[in-house]
Amino acid sequence: MSRRFRTVRRLGGQVVGLVLAAAPPSPLTAQVTIQPSIGLRYTTTIVHDSIVAPFDLRPAMAPALAITATSRTAGRWSAQATLDFSTSTLERHDAGATADLGRVSTLAVTLGVQRRLPGGLAAAARVGGLKYLPADDTGIFRSGTGGVLALAGAALSYAPPGAVAGPWRFGVEARYDMHRFITPALRAEGFTSGRVVHRIALALEAGWGAP
Repeated sequence: MSRRFRTVRRLGGQVVGLVLAAAPPSPLTAQVTIQPSIGLRYTTTIVHDSIVAPFDLRPAMAPALAITATSRTAGRWSAQATLDFSTSTLERHDAGATADLGRVSTLAVTLGVQRRLPGGLAAAARVGGLKYLPADDTGIFRSGTGGVLALAGAALSYAPPGAVAGPWRFGVEARYDMHRFITPALRAEGFTSGRVVHRIALALEAGWGAP
């Protein structure tokens, strides 16, 4: 088993523990809802430069897999912990041409709060860290990834009241996050500050546990 997937498995086992630790230790603490989701993610340009002609590097459209643990209470506010994974090819875009630069994955762990709204809606704010996991230590990753990058994001979900099958509730979620991207190799090439990268995902989710 590769180091990348050992990391995913290890962090996945910590998500529920994180949200339980964040929940208030009082009689209001109820059950934990586990919400796996699958969708698609768009990521903006992570590197822009101009040598002879301008070019951009950005991940291709990627599957977005996540699991969220939500600690339900009697009120509208809940604590959350989310493990999020994406994988796609890194592409170079220049002069109308696209080149495949190999596979790159991202793994993010966030903590946040969610507020339930009327009509099956819920809004969340999250902060955490994101790690790039390139398949090869080449190109912009030839000197490593530079560690964990700070991440901030928000989410809006909708679960129709009738979308229930046994203990499962189904819905959709739109997620947005941002981080500042830079690597040691980019610093060596003269990049002095990271580029702000925006990521948008639309996913189908299923919730198991407390309503």
